Amino acid sequence: MHSIISLLLTAAVAVPGVPDKGRSEPVADPVYPAYGNPAIDVLHYGLRLDWKPSRRLLTGTALLTVRAVKKIDKITLDFGRALRVDEVTVAGTRVVARHPGDDLVIPLRSPLEADARVRVVVRYHGVPEPARTRQYRSDMKRLGFRSAADGSAWALQEPYGAFTWFPVNDQPSDEALYDVAIKVPRGWAAVAHGRFAGRKGNTYHWRSTEPVASYVTLFTADRYRHFAAKGPRGIPITYWLNKRDQTENLPVVRQTPGILRWLEKRLGPYPFSSAGVVVTSDSGMETQQMVTLAPSFLRPEVVAHEMAHQWFGNAVTPRTWRDLWLNEGFAEYIEWQWAADHTAETLEDYLTEAREIDGRLRRESGPPGRYTPGRFGAGNVYIGPALMLHEIRKRLGDERFFATLRAWVQEHRGTTQDRASFVTWLNARTGEDFTALVDQWLDSPTTPATT
Repeated sequence: MHSIISLLLTAAVAVPGVPDKGRSEPVADPVYPAYGNPAIDVLHYGLRLDWKPSRRLLTGTALLTVRAVKKIDKITLDFGRALRVDEVTVAGTRVVARHPGDDLVIPLRSPLEADARVRVVVRYHGVPEPARTRQYRSDMKRLGFRSAADGSAWALQEPYGAFTWFPVNDQPSDEALYDVAIKVPRGWAAVAHGRFAGRKGNTYHWRSTEPVASYVTLFTADRYRHFAAKGPRGIPITYWLNKRDQTENLPVVRQTPGILRWLEKRLGPYPFSSAGVVVTSDSGMETQQMVTLAPSFLRPEVVAHEMAHQWFGNAVTPRTWRDLWLNEGFAEYIEWQWAADHTAETLEDYLTEAREIDGRLRRESGPPGRYTPGRFGAGNVYIGPALMLHEIRKRLGDERFFATLRAWVQEHRGTTQDRASFVTWLNARTGEDFTALVDQWLDSPTTPATT
């Protein structure tokens, strides 16, 4: 019976394309080592979810295609303690898994050799709870799945927290493909990362055919209204807003096609097959192909920042959280340039202000390349690296600088990278040695001198 059920589930949530497109080389994260398992590489997640707002109840079936990075006798995933495991099967055979804390430990009847694959099905249900952190930022004190009194829900999880709503290898170095189907009551809509693949009845389907890191996955359900648009080269764009948000915020999100055209001129082609904005939560996040923004964050320059992350962070992802600057420094600098091109502020205005506050940010949170773990996402990883990029721009000139940004994404799309690989590539690409400059800007406890 269990083998038949597993086969039916496998057929219901098909793995798109070649599974190896979701192949990664996971490493242990030095900043948050409690999350993620470098011994496994999840190639694909098939998630079939049912959200009942009146009870705040999530029921799910997760089909994972797992590759062993090395020989293993068990599969350990991150999975929220608030959720109850109903059944686990491995290759169609039911097994008894352990669920200590926020780990799901799945035994294997025989060891899995390095590079071998196996399909794991986890059926579960429960009332999800966010991960409570000790981060200083108010929007990061609770990560992952959250719900409101009216049953609306959203899940944002940088640097971790995807485990609060599905079993996952919750670390940036393990990217995977996704198929997500979310059932909600009539009158509601469900939005996830990836490209909108349509609605069947009250079930909303989303597909990611490019690798996705767990921190840029998305779950949100509410009484959204769906709007459609076209971006550069006909890229489909969708917007999802509540009725109460439409008057003020729909005009802002409708600027997305123009923002993408501006970005493409500087960064090269948009790296995914679709784009979108969903207005929800109490924060902003570059969830892949579907930017998530709270109404209070919804300004054109913030949309530009989060869309820039589709290139820097989503198409090219930091291998570990030590290199968060690879995301935020690039997106921050692009936001400054966008604002300089569209507002009364100049780029020099932003640079001057940044230089004035960079030293304080380093004192409070550490250098950008060695920040204090409890101050994840502090301004130090935005400001200092953006100033560093401007120093690189001054040495290269505008034409070579933006050509270098375009080449970085195009040549590394779908991969995870770190400081060493960036510097090695930058030096080879430009024929100049930027090693000392990058190290100084990322490691100095004080603001480096500018040229």
